[in-house]
Amino acid sequence: MTDSESSRGRPSIAERAERRERMDAGGRDRYSTLVRTLQAGRDVPLGRVRETRFEWNPIFWTLVKLALVLVAAYFITLFAYNWWRDQRVDTWTGPDAAVQSGQRLAGCDAANRQHDDLFPTWVRFQGVVYVLTDRRRPVIGNSEPGRTQFVETGYSQERIRILLPAAPVAGQPPDDLLLVVPPAFAGRIFDADPSCA
Repeated sequence: MTDSESSRGRPSIAERAERRERMDAGGRDRYSTLVRTLQAGRDVPLGRVRETRFEWNPIFWTLVKLALVLVAAYFITLFAYNWWRDQRVDTWTGPDAAVQSGQRLAGCDAANRQHDDLFPTWVRFQGVVYVLTDRRRPVIGNSEPGRTQFVETGYSQERIRILLPAAPVAGQPPDDLLLVVPPAFAGRIFDADPSCA
């Protein structure tokens, strides 16, 4: 072996034989001695579990951001729809265009304090304003007009129909209205409110 080979750190044959003898003479298990020799004198902690750092998957954060955007879009859309619905006045189809309804009516606190996702909060029928109440009345056979136990007015808006609980008296508006959406088994009662014009 030349001096250049030994300067590179390559052990000579004699050095290798000396190492082998040390491994055999140590009185320990040959495997553990070999491991210690390969570690080059550095202690490797045995028996300790290496700690791994928990990391979120990048897709998880993308999904979280997408979910937040969708929730925000839902609430913004819901707010915009309710605002639009509060501003409009609907005209009902029927014998004439005199019946109107909506969610908000200027000067009608009883209607303006309420909100309903399906029904309007007020209905103008025969010149009188009727306001939504919490009361309900059962309706039998409401799937087709004219088959209920109530008097049909002929006015409807989409699927909602206006029924009268009793036969109308000539020249006198009814005390209350019943609005029904088939196939529901009950209708919502609207009471006349003279404070609303």
